[in-house]
This record gives sequence, structure tokens and C-alpha cells, in this order.
Amino acid sequence: MPVCPLNAFYSSAQCVRFLNAIVHRRSCRTFSEPLDISHISALSYAAQRVCLPGVRIVIAECTDKLFFGLPVVGRIKGMTRCAYIVADTSLPYARRLAGISGEAFVLEAAAMGVGTCWVAGSYRRKEADIELGENEKILAVTPLGIAEKKEQTAVRSRKKLSQICLSDPTDWPLWAYHAAEAVRAAPSAVNLQPWRLHYAGHALQLLTNGRVDSLDMGIAMLHMEAAVRDRKHLWEWGEGKTVAHLIVEENE
Repeated sequence: MPVCPLNAFYSSAQCVRFLNAIVHRRSCRTFSEPLDISHISALSYAAQRVCLPGVRIVIAECTDKLFFGLPVVGRIKGMTRCAYIVADTSLPYARRLAGISGEAFVLEAAAMGVGTCWVAGSYRRKEADIELGENEKILAVTPLGIAEKKEQTAVRSRKKLSQICLSDPTDWPLWAYHAAEAVRAAPSAVNLQPWRLHYAGHALQLLTNGRVDSLDMGIAMLHMEAAVRDRKHLWEWGEGKTVAHLIVEENE
């Protein structure tokens, strides 16, 4: 089984910051202010620190023309910067690794008070003016800016914990319950929340009812990683519809 590069990649301090930001992160589509130079500098630094092997995040100038509107949710507008999440798609688990890295960046942005929104499809490729290496592909883009107040406090619609857990999470160890709660708060494509969780033998299993190698699965893994913080743990890739196993050392 290939080694999961998420193991020991993020520090305990980073995980604490991610976990605290999960509560505040919202998908923002309307921005009232552009980023100032301090935000851009801090985000550029974060982009260098959060990317797993084969993934990079490029911060660039953009206009509203980059995005097109969707029914119900409308257009993304008001930003002057965006971040492209780029991955070498010839590598195994490229989309999962991009999801992990991209969500780490999104949570770093949320911790700074910067609004973001995961966009994997509704943007114009011809407006994405960045250079790509061999086998590289833009897997997602997020606008960056100071979100309007109503966006920052919007109520998130989420499935009940019982709907994403295959057994009763109140019977699980506290760390596993908290990890499940963190996954429940994660963003996903059109809010489908395609993950399922099962606890067995000191391990929390992440499963999918959709695509195994997807951005959504990587996002969920990052939320789980943030929730366990400095507990001694190990990630292993799964097989079939099992995306990964998070194995935590528990005190007997």
C-alpha cells in the first residue's frame, strides 16, 4: 500500500489553526473589499507551506469574468484575486492530495478573515492566465477577498451526523466523534456531502458514495487531520470505496 504523504505533514499548530477556522469558514460569492498587500503576502506564504507533493497553489489577479453564474447561487463577483489549485495529474491520488492542500489553504485564509469559495467547474479556462507544467491541471479555483457581511454569517446546510456515519457516533471514542463533526462541516461539490464514516479497531474509515479520488475526499481528510491535532495517528490509503483509514493510538 503506498504511503500517504499526509502523515506528519502539518504541524500541531497548523492543525489547531485549521480546526478553529472550520467554524468560521463560509463559501463566499460576493466580495465587498479587495485584499490588501498584507493579506496577499500572508496568503502567498501559506500557499507555500500547505501543499502536499505534486500540488501547488498559484495566487493571481483576476476579474469577475473568470467565473460564470449558476442557477440559484448566482455569480461570483467583487474580487480582484484568486487562487488556482494545480496538481500533477500523473501522480496517484492527485485529486485527493489537491483537496487536502486546497482546503488547508482555504482554512488558512478563513483564519485571516479572507473569504473563499471552492469552484471546480463554473469558471472560464481561457481566463486562467497561468503557466502549467507537463501533466499539470487546474483542479479548482477560489476567489479571494473580504466577503460581504451577509456571506460571513450565512447559515450552512448540513446533513445530520447520523446520515454520514454508518454506526452510532455517540458510541465512538471522543476523538472519532469530533473528527466526524469536522467532516460534517466540510464543503463539497454542490453540497452533496458524499462521505461516509465508520469506526472500527482504533480506526476511523472514510468512505465515499461517489468518486474515490476526488477533491471532496481530500477536503474531508484535511478536516479529520485537523480534528485529531497532536494525537499520535497514522493515515493509510483504503481500497474500493474506502478512501482512507485514520488510525489513532488510544489509551486502553
